[in-house]
Amino acid sequence: MLLSGSSVVVASAISSACVAASSAGRSSSLQLECVRRSLSLVGIGCEGNRRFVGSRPELLGSRLLERASGVARVSAGQTSSGDFTVQRRTFLRNYAAYWLFACTAAMTDTAGAQPAAKSSDASQGLAIFYNYALAFNPAKSRLALEEKNIKYVETKIDLFNGQSLEPWYLRLNPSASAPTLVVGDEKITESVEIIRWADRQGAPLGGDSVDRAFVDEWLNKVDAWDGNLFAAANSPAGAALKYSTEYKFKVAEANAKRNPDMAELYKEKISTLKKNYIDEPNDEAVCDANRQQLRVLLDEAETRLATNKFLAGPAYSAADAIFTPVIYRIYLLKKDGEYLSSRPNIKRYYEEIKKRPSYKKVFSVSDSALASAGEVLPAVGQVLFATLTGKY
Repeated sequence: MLLSGSSVVVASAISSACVAASSAGRSSSLQLECVRRSLSLVGIGCEGNRRFVGSRPELLGSRLLERASGVARVSAGQTSSGDFTVQRRTFLRNYAAYWLFACTAAMTDTAGAQPAAKSSDASQGLAIFYNYALAFNPAKSRLALEEKNIKYVETKIDLFNGQSLEPWYLRLNPSASAPTLVVGDEKITESVEIIRWADRQGAPLGGDSVDRAFVDEWLNKVDAWDGNLFAAANSPAGAALKYSTEYKFKVAEANAKRNPDMAELYKEKISTLKKNYIDEPNDEAVCDANRQQLRVLLDEAETRLATNKFLAGPAYSAADAIFTPVIYRIYLLKKDGEYLSSRPNIKRYYEEIKKRPSYKKVFSVSDSALASAGEVLPAVGQVLFATLTGKY
């Protein structure tokens, strides 16, 4: 049996949960349960699990590698097409299981731990940028930071596994979202305001060659459009989004019990999560308004790009930084045929934007399937582990 896409994701999640269980010192029985489910999903029988992994489930990866390597050696000498096919499939199945286990083995951090910034970073006056590489809003502000060549320390804040709902981060950013920029005693928690802060450091992007009044107006317009709602309403992964959101409800409720002084803040956050990721994506009128808002933005951009190389004139500006993730999201959701086929100026402009070093740095993770898996799968395993144990 060759692995389907869904089997790969679920099996890797279970492998991640096994690693989490081992790292957290959980019982061997729980670890073995994670192993059994992982093996079952990739087509390896469960009747010999104890013999296969012994009493140490953490050896699963090396045992899978041994089996995969053994099958590879056998396959290399096969001459019968039928036998070769069976052996090849066995090899792919076992090697995939090992690869998934190895990929998610990085998930050994404690979920509630606050990422530590180096003391030297603060002493050198470096900005600390809390980012999630696959998220929409952080990309806007990070493009501006990169284009301005501002030195900053990037710290990952996972929006999927509930890390952004930890008390330390909620105190930093009450919306429990990303991005957050910390510069000395100043905290900036809105992507558009981070862009404006970056543009004030030295000469603004584009200098005097761009329409600065338009830049300011455009920042407000694009910021008012909800790219996350657009993704939620136009993605086939609605069930996964609902499951993730309900998991965050439980994380927020558990954190509220542990931190009664923040209970009201967590209550508000649960209400916001429900509105943004369950109610509004299922409200057709809200989704239609969101799509129409996007069309208006695209029409204005198409008109300006008919006579300008960039949105605000002949040079790149903050207007381009905030708009680039909008186009990226359209392509990511495979909606370019619907929204961009009749707008050739935007398509030409975007091809030029993609050549910029800032674009390549900001979207390098989401452009790579392997790097994206490295971001998502450990978090999926952590979610599954919490679900299995009931500890959020």
